Amino acid sequence: MSCLGVLFAVDFPVVRKLRNTPADDRPDFVAEEIEEELFDNFPERTCELDKSWDAMHRLLSDGTLSLGADKGTALAILGGEVIYPAAGEDDYIITAKSPMQVKEVFRALKGLSDEDIRKRYEAIPDEEYGEFKNEEDFQYTLEYLRDSISFWKNAALNDLWVLFTADQ
Repeated sequence: MSCLGVLFAVDFPVVRKLRNTPADDRPDFVAEEIEEELFDNFPERTCELDKSWDAMHRLLSDGTLSLGADKGTALAILGGEVIYPAAGEDDYIITAKSPMQVKEVFRALKGLSDEDIRKRYEAIPDEEYGEFKNEEDFQYTLEYLRDSISFWKNAALNDLWVLFTADQ
């Protein structure tokens, strides 16, 4: 099972600074420049996903942990521009979604019913998610997914970028 995931809503200068940071230093940039600022001063621009991001991404995409999707709900977690991992690294993930993509994600997520989400969860291949796939995990994932919608709405209304980060 993967580790903790967080969504951050940021403006373009932050994304530009992150892109201009040497690849190996990008996880530290997130921890030192983004996390501290947003958690302390702009909590509405953060959305903690805990470990639910793994199942959330799988049910919103093709059932796998593939990076870089560019459409619909698959953008929400591991979709968008892959900022990190750097070549040969797999200890951290950073993806970025543009304001236009954020709006697309918000529209797609708010249109999902709990029944749609359950069908998508049940369609995750057992060989991909295995022992973690159960009713308790579904409810946990559903709760975090539903809680994230207000975050996506705020980011969409304010034309912000969204970064997803997870340590592995």
